[in-house]
Amino acid sequence: MRPLCTIVKDTLSWYGVDEHGGRVHDLLGTRCDPYINTVLAGAEASYDYHCHSNLTRAVTPWGLNESDVHDVINLFQVTGLNEQDKYFMNPCPAQAGDHIEFLAEQDLLMALSTCPGGDLSLWGFGSDSEKEMIKCCRPLKVEVFTIDSAVLSDVGWKPAQRPPYAGVHGVKIPEGEKQ
Repeated sequence: MRPLCTIVKDTLSWYGVDEHGGRVHDLLGTRCDPYINTVLAGAEASYDYHCHSNLTRAVTPWGLNESDVHDVINLFQVTGLNEQDKYFMNPCPAQAGDHIEFLAEQDLLMALSTCPGGDLSLWGFGSDSEKEMIKCCRPLKVEVFTIDSAVLSDVGWKPAQRPPYAGVHGVKIPEGEKQ
């Protein structure tokens, strides 16, 4: 396994685990998608503007499709499991200027979706709840920098090496079929 990228700076690293067991930059949950929404809410609630839908639309200009969209990291999202092992979301402590920085360990295509639901700690759609959720929405800024390779070598960074695994999963070609 080779790393895709490494977090090199996180202004919310102080957050740790809150009193409810929540952590910021969630890997516990996944992105919302129209399939689960339809299962939970029924066909009459069909909606195509979920994070999964946004990511699918973001990768299509590069010749990719929905099956190329895989697991996500929910940056600036605080989630956890409560005492009953139920998934929860809490307000994110991020303020203006908070940020996370990555070092791309190899060429990457990264897609971004801000949650169409706004601040998920105020979860709910319809009537006045959407107005409340929109108050918590914050702008995001993405910057991409090129680092001089001399700087990387000065700190001892080396590209990850491909592991020597042959990829045969223990299956061997019978002696009589080798060419």
